[in-house]
Amino acid sequence: MRNNTLQILAITAIGLASLTLTQCVIDPAVLAELEKASQANSQGSRPYYGQPYTVSVGQGAVTIMEGSRRVSTCYTASPNVENTRFISEQQQIVVKSRGNHGPATVQLFDTRTGRQEGRVMAYEIRGGFPAWATGMGE
Repeated sequence: MRNNTLQILAITAIGLASLTLTQCVIDPAVLAELEKASQANSQGSRPYYGQPYTVSVGQGAVTIMEGSRRVSTCYTASPNVENTRFISEQQQIVVKSRGNHGPATVQLFDTRTGRQEGRVMAYEIRGGFPAWATGMGE
């Protein structure tokens, strides 16, 4: 009786082991199809990182975009944005804004965070100082 029980256990163990091993086999043809489908989907409409930044100008704000993804929003000192320029390999942006009348303000922002890093009135820009505001003076 004991011998029969051991034989039944051995046969059952072999059957279970072979069943679990077959569940781990990867068919190379199926794997190739999955890789092709994955590559085709990665070229679709999904946003991907590494695109050049673009600017969307609004009333009193400049939104930094990477493809269709919003990176940050920079809030300007005045409501009318006149000019924008990326500097430092798109790590910073210079924004010139003014109200309906009066002097313009030139601001330096970090493009990733939208945090203001510098601010100067446009009429104060003289002789290339500050360097980041060059070309934005009056």
